[in-house]
Amino acid sequence: MPRYTLKSLLIAVTVVGTGIGLLRGCFLALTHFETAENVDHVIWLPDSASSVSYYRSYNYTAYEFEMSEEDFKKWIWLDVKPITKPVKVNRYSYFAARRVDLGPNPTLAEMETWEALGTATIKNGLYHSHRRGSGGGVDVAFDRDKDRVYFQTNPR
Repeated sequence: MPRYTLKSLLIAVTVVGTGIGLLRGCFLALTHFETAENVDHVIWLPDSASSVSYYRSYNYTAYEFEMSEEDFKKWIWLDVKPITKPVKVNRYSYFAARRVDLGPNPTLAEMETWEALGTATIKNGLYHSHRRGSGGGVDVAFDRDKDRVYFQTNPR
């Protein structure tokens, strides 16, 4: 029967405990999310951003807020272009909208309301989209009619 020293047992327990802690930390980092709706301001956006709503996680981040076009152009680091045809951007409420049950025969109006919960359609403003083959990337749009910014990104 093998004999173990106290030192080897302490090393084994430390290694196992550290491994479990690392796995737990990775799991929490990948599954944790933060969300809020219509807050006055958040520290990770410029002071000019107001009425902020967001969903932030590792796998999906989306936020929208009010801001003037001039401040948006100062803030945005991406190459935005004028919108020439309507564009859609997934909103912070995308996941909550997917859980809404419309029943077996929704009307067209009910379908449009449901879609607006999770997707913003912008017809007049500025837009940038960059999507990779994996589906990851970024979409950002400024809606001139509402003075509202929509931003969505995911890493895949």
